Amino acid sequence: MRHALNLKLAFALTTLCALGANSSAADAPDGDSLTVGLGAAYVPEYAGSDDSRVVPLPFLERTWANGFFISTRRGLGYQTNVGAVNLSGALGYGGARDEKKRTFAAGSDALRGMGDIDGGLQAVLTASYQLGTVGLSLGTTQAVGKRENGSTYTLGASMPLYNGGGHNVSLSASAVYGDNKHMQTYFGVTDVQGARSGYRPYRAKAGLESVGAAVTWSHEINRNWSSYAAVGVTRLTGDAADSPLTFRKTTPLVMSGISYKF
Repeated sequence: MRHALNLKLAFALTTLCALGANSSAADAPDGDSLTVGLGAAYVPEYAGSDDSRVVPLPFLERTWANGFFISTRRGLGYQTNVGAVNLSGALGYGGARDEKKRTFAAGSDALRGMGDIDGGLQAVLTASYQLGTVGLSLGTTQAVGKRENGSTYTLGASMPLYNGGGHNVSLSASAVYGDNKHMQTYFGVTDVQGARSGYRPYRAKAGLESVGAAVTWSHEINRNWSSYAAVGVTRLTGDAADSPLTFRKTTPLVMSGISYKF
């Protein structure tokens, strides 16, 4: 099974959007709700690629008043408030990358000889806190099904820039740290991979993988319909930036869409 998107980059942008828009997903729900939507994102073919593509972003999220949720963005999980801190835990699927270019899956012909990275079950844990007008979050994605895919840790912050007439504009930023397994899987090159692909062998160690920022706009058309758009940038750092697989360290990320809440 291959993931339908370039998960690492599309998720990075949707995470920034969720931070920037101060999404209701960040708060424990007051009641049952169902939201569906459709959007598109312009993202690199894989982290470090110098080629980008447009991928669809279908969205569905069902939340219950007891805190449980199922979401195409967050997975299957539970969220609750503990004092002023919102806690969320979920299981989802992700992490796949192909060694050749596909229509929607993460991958590129530039990776031929590197072999496919199989996706697997992931545990996503997040804690968020509102400090005045600034939203802070700390999250981790832990590979459960494919342990060799490793783990990442994300620190995020957001602040509103404008709020009026149903329009919300926000600025958000994030930093992602990858452990040894994660960095080697996505940015390293083994001797065998080097012989097959032509890339020089490279050992990627744990460290800061990337930093990013985005400006998000959302608009409540009416009580059911909403639209959103975001423009962001991601900068690979450390061993990720120095990898022979990295052809472009700084990449633009753009997305937009519309949603309907029942």
